[in-house]
Order: sequence, then structure tokens, then C-alpha cells
Amino acid sequence: MATATLNMVRLDRRQRVSLQAQMNRQIRELIVSGQLKAGVRLPSTRDLVLQLGVSRNTIVYALDQLIAEGYLHSRVGSGIYVADLLTHDGRLLTSGASAVAGKPPRISSRPTHLAAMSIAPEYSSAKVRPFRPCQPAVDHFPLRNWNRARARALRFQPRELFVEGDSAGLPRLRSSLAIYLQDARGVRCTPEQIIITAGTQQALSLIATLLLDRGDPVWIEDPGYLGARAAFLAAEAKLVPIPIDSDGLTIPERTKSPKVVYCTPSRQFPLGITMTLARRFALLEFARNNAVWIVEDDYDSEFRYVDRPLPCLQGLTNNQCVIYTGSFSKVLFPSLRLGYIVLPESLVKLFRKAKEIHDAGTSVIDQATAAVFIDEGFFSTHVRRMRQLYRERLYVFLEEANKHVAKWLTFPDIDAGMDATALLKAGGNDAEISTRLAAAGIDVPSLSAYSLAACQPGLVFGFTAFSPAQIRLAMKTIANAIAKQH
Repeated sequence: MATATLNMVRLDRRQRVSLQAQMNRQIRELIVSGQLKAGVRLPSTRDLVLQLGVSRNTIVYALDQLIAEGYLHSRVGSGIYVADLLTHDGRLLTSGASAVAGKPPRISSRPTHLAAMSIAPEYSSAKVRPFRPCQPAVDHFPLRNWNRARARALRFQPRELFVEGDSAGLPRLRSSLAIYLQDARGVRCTPEQIIITAGTQQALSLIATLLLDRGDPVWIEDPGYLGARAAFLAAEAKLVPIPIDSDGLTIPERTKSPKVVYCTPSRQFPLGITMTLARRFALLEFARNNAVWIVEDDYDSEFRYVDRPLPCLQGLTNNQCVIYTGSFSKVLFPSLRLGYIVLPESLVKLFRKAKEIHDAGTSVIDQATAAVFIDEGFFSTHVRRMRQLYRERLYVFLEEANKHVAKWLTFPDIDAGMDATALLKAGGNDAEISTRLAAAGIDVPSLSAYSLAACQPGLVFGFTAFSPAQIRLAMKTIANAIAKQH
């Protein structure tokens, strides 16, 4: 039987990788590529010491590893040989770059269309630049109070936090949320009806997966939230874009009833319209008469700058047809990834089981911290301070917009929320303008990016994450960029 020379093995002491690992990798690659044939004997360790200029221990350890992995085998009194890696049909078993191209394993047909979906507009920079929508003022987050809440949670609940938690969420957080939502939003619920999620997006994905079959019609606001659109499309539902008027989501006549209606009644995103009380009752009546689920995304409900907010849709009915979702991401900080679903009692068992299968629970320590943050009053204090800060920034934003861009853009009245949508007075291609502004360092998505049907061109601004100085400078940049176009 032939003996290999291993002349192709080269060890470099300048590399960070150990000599043993280098030798192990190179011999393995020679075997896998077929350059070292099955049954070939390797040189003795004594010869390899002279050939490679390394210690015998380095060589022995490298070869022992390859024997353990099955690439080599040792014969007592004879030497070390290359193992037979032939498959059952006589072909050499290969991997990596040298592998023979074969037919890849199949995947489900469902995810093949996911690549075209997005839960947010695409930005040219990961840095949050003016005026990217939906961004809280994280530099004003009370980190000291958050750390105090975490320390208290760990001090008084250590055993509960270090064992596997309830898939529906930490009981203390669900109890705190039930009290807060009843008081602040008029939600009718018990802690048992709440499931903690990894943000609103997971909540919407669970809803779409559990309530919809392929082809089921879903009424969705248009323009509307891209994350909801993606969740329902991933479930292969049929999206029916529903226009928004001055009263909120319209209710079409003589149209096939949907399985689900998705809406943001407290403050429609991105147009900023609050659904009137009359329209809310009309939507609830429609859902009751047609056995339709309503998904209420209570987006931006905490930040209202004029009058008190209307009660949530869920709190206006006993019909158990409304699924209420919310999130801490915009109120506290985005990376927290804590949200919640308030479910009709008939759906609680199903959603608990689905959450258990999906991820078995969201970070228990973060949940416990959030519960203490709410119970100790830190949450309500933070919301009040942010409401005041955002009101001041909105005033500066509108003042600067009126000074610099009123010639081209019209801003409707803004009485709540973190964003403002401006309509282009002269029409035009809002996507092109958005791209031009991105090149100037301004992240302002086009209104058409949020729309399924044709819509009036516009731009969507976020103002809450930016200081007055940033707002003033960015408005001048926008004015210069638009003026060059015209």
C-alpha cells in the first residue's frame, strides 16, 4: 500500500491558529477533496517531525483528533491510514467548496415569497437620522430608574426569575398590565387574557398564523403599517386595502366580509387620523353581524397632546371579537422587545399553546423589570415627561416646517403620536424625493411605500427622537434639496 508524503501540508507559526489546528485542517481537506485516497498510509510521526519541523506531541494530537473524527484509522504495529469515506453508492463523501453540486433539500412553499416583504422602509444607514419615523427619544430614557426596577426585581423574585417561566408571561407583569390598561385605555380584561410577546410583530404573526387560512380575506388600512401587511402575507392571506377618510377606516358596502380587520383606531399610521366614536361603533356592529375578528393595534396611544384619548375599541364592546395589541418598544426603548396581546377568552388557550410552541416565553428578567417599572410609578412618570418633550418638539417641528418647506408640503393638524405625514402640494413622485433626501442625510419615507393602492404622494416624518437644533438644521437641508429639484 502506498505511503503519502504530505508535502502539501504547510504550517505557519505566524498565524494565530495553532500548529496543531493548521495540520488537522489541512489533512482533513486533502482527504475530503480526494487528494488523499482511502487506504493510503501516512508517514510516521518521526518522519513528520523532520519534515514539518514541529514537536511530536503537536503531530500526535492532530492525528489523534482526525482518528477520533473518522478521517483516519490506526492499525497497531502498522501505522495510520486514510479511512474509507465512500458512500453506499460508491461515491466519495465530500463537503464544503469541493462538494459535488447536487439537488438541494426542499423547503416549504410558504416562505418563498417572504424575501419581498418588509416590516419597515429600507434606509441607507443604520444610524437613526432625521426624520426617521417611529423613533423614541432614547437619550431621555430614565436608565437609573430602569436599573433600580431591575435590581428590585432580582432582589425580591430571584427564584421565580431563574426558572423556566410561563409561556404566557410573568404573572406579575400581566397583573400590572391589566390594571394599567383598564385605567389608561379602558381595556376590559383580566390578567389571564393577556399574553406577553416579543413586541407587536410577534403578536401579529401569532394572530395571522392562528386565525387565517390560505386565501382568507383581511381588511387592512391603506396606507398602513408594513409589519401587519407582512404578517398577514406570510400567512398567505388575501389583503384587501381599505381607504382611510377623516373618520378613520372606512367600511365598504357590498363587499365580501373579511375574516379579520386590522386597524389602528387610536392614531392611524401613517396618516395620524383618530377613528371617531361613531365609526368605532359602526365597525363593531359590522364585526358582530358578520362574525369578523378585529385586530386593534393601539399604536401611539400614550402620546396625545390635545384633550384626552378616546377609549380603545376593545373596551367599547362585550362581544369578544376584538384582539387588542400593544408594545413597550415605542414608549420605553425599541430593543426591549416586549409587547402584549389582550385576547377574547375563547382564544386564550389556543394562543397560550402557540406561544409555548413558538418560543416558550419572553425574557423573564425584562418582564419582571417592566412590572416593577409600572408598579413603582416610573412608567407613568416617564410617559408624562415624554408627552411634554414630544409636544415641545412637535411645536418646533411644525414651526420650522412652516418656515422652510410650506411652499411644497402641507401638514394636516397633528394632535398626537410620534410622526407627521406631509402631502406634496404639486404632486410628483414621492419615492424619488425620498431617495434624494436620503442622499442628503434625511430619512423620510414616501407615503407610497406604505400603500397598496395608488395614493396621494407624501412624506412621513418622525419628530420625537430629534432635538430642536437637529430639527432646524434638517428642515433647512430638506428645503435646499427640494428647491434644487424645482
